[in-house]
Amino acid sequence: MASCRLTKIVPNYSPFRRGVFDLISFARFLFVILSLLAASLLPAAEQTSVDSTTAAADELKALRDQTIIQSRVWLDTEWDQFKHGAEEARWTLGGLWGWHVSDRQDWAVRLKVPFVYDRSDQASGHVDIDGLGDVEIATGTAFRLSNKWRTGGSIELHADTASNPALGDSVWRLHPSWSVAHDVTNWLTLTPTAEYNHSIAEEHNVAAQRYLELSLPATFILPYDWSIGTNYKAKIDFENGDRWTHTINLGVAKRLSNIPVVLSATLEKQLDGGNKKFQANLTMTYYFERFHLPK
Repeated sequence: MASCRLTKIVPNYSPFRRGVFDLISFARFLFVILSLLAASLLPAAEQTSVDSTTAAADELKALRDQTIIQSRVWLDTEWDQFKHGAEEARWTLGGLWGWHVSDRQDWAVRLKVPFVYDRSDQASGHVDIDGLGDVEIATGTAFRLSNKWRTGGSIELHADTASNPALGDSVWRLHPSWSVAHDVTNWLTLTPTAEYNHSIAEEHNVAAQRYLELSLPATFILPYDWSIGTNYKAKIDFENGDRWTHTINLGVAKRLSNIPVVLSATLEKQLDGGNKKFQANLTMTYYFERFHLPK
């Protein structure tokens, strides 16, 4: 009743829209808390003296390259536009804590917590739902093979934690991946990656998931701490007649000059149809520079 009265007083008021703004405020609050927590976990060692240009380049590469492990926290805003008017907004709080195992190996743990707003298509009456999405936790390692070659992998657990089935995949899924990175020049890095996804438990009668993704991310380092990133991804769905789908994305990123923060934006498009028209992401990443890969 209160929301109905407020709708009459404020014509543009919507309880669902209010819920989205509440999620944004909560996401900002958790981002600050996660930043402080990660800072307290890092070793109280003196910061390694590294060339600032190299540090900025590594932070830009780390957006698409899991062989570079740097402790960081981030807030990602994703907007998905589907056919027939369906939409989804996702705010993901993430944190990665990395540490040295040896002179050539590093290890990390990672956590992602998404908050989702979903608007169904026209046939379903444009129903609005918001709440917690599926949490993901991962661990991985990386090896420096030489000055120009690196390799690394991880295994991730995708948990069925969504507060509403419409906000998640309704599966528990294991997601191992492995990458090889090569700095072709000081301004171009290629990181071919293989990722395998296999659901280990399904809820709400959803189908099992089993697919392989092969991708080729590329990062172009530009002057003044800018970068352009591209990625081509081919997906083989083993539970759908070994069907192939192809996706490309393009992104731009900027590392701020006075603080270790990288702002990035990407646009992704599936090449062979599908229900999703496009996906757009805006991300803010803060790096803890007390942990830096030795050269």
